[in-house]
Amino acid sequence: SALFKVFGPTEAGVKELVQGTEEGIELAFLPSFPEIRLRVIVRGADEEEITARYQQCEAEISERLGAYLYGTGDEVMEAVVGRLLKEKGKTIAVAESCTGGLIAHRITQVSGSSAYFLQGVVAYSNESKEKLLGVPPAVLEKYGPVSKETAEHMAMGVRERSGAAIGVATTGIAGPTGGTPDTPVGRVFIALATEDIVEVKQYDFLGDRHGVKLMASTVALDRVRRYLLGI
Repeated sequence: SALFKVFGPTEAGVKELVQGTEEGIELAFLPSFPEIRLRVIVRGADEEEITARYQQCEAEISERLGAYLYGTGDEVMEAVVGRLLKEKGKTIAVAESCTGGLIAHRITQVSGSSAYFLQGVVAYSNESKEKLLGVPPAVLEKYGPVSKETAEHMAMGVRERSGAAIGVATTGIAGPTGGTPDTPVGRVFIALATEDIVEVKQYDFLGDRHGVKLMASTVALDRVRRYLLGI
């Protein structure tokens, strides 16, 4: 048996992606928010036959899942990102508002993360965004702390001030209070900045406060993973 770690699609989406690969194997879908775990089981009496069937199955499922497949077995997203950062010789720094340091916590849970993690800033107030990250007061006044423009400046600020190759930032409304018609609970902006690019994406996550924070931190890490893989 083997365990595939998938992030992005729903359980129904994963089932649709791997449909048609079930012949001669058993598939078990194991939702574990915010990811889907897919266990593949191959049974038989002949070891060589089982190995051959498994290898064929692994190759086909991996191809079907594509970029959504981030790891196997005991791998976790933050460890996969850490491995890629080391392989690429890149460093990272994070600026967090709504995630409250969760991204930095997850990255530093991995042994050896000091090789690539330089700095984490939790800038919750507007004042801290200005003083610690250099977000212009005019940007905060015009667009607000939960905005594409603020996230962009947060990512650029933490990257420039830390000297990291990659800067990541989050700002949003984790709830259950604080939402407005224009900026509802679950609205999160996640930015990724490098020397050459600054990309900001808007997300609307569902769930309670913990769920929004966990999803936002995972999406942020996945954004780094995809950037490093060029996908």
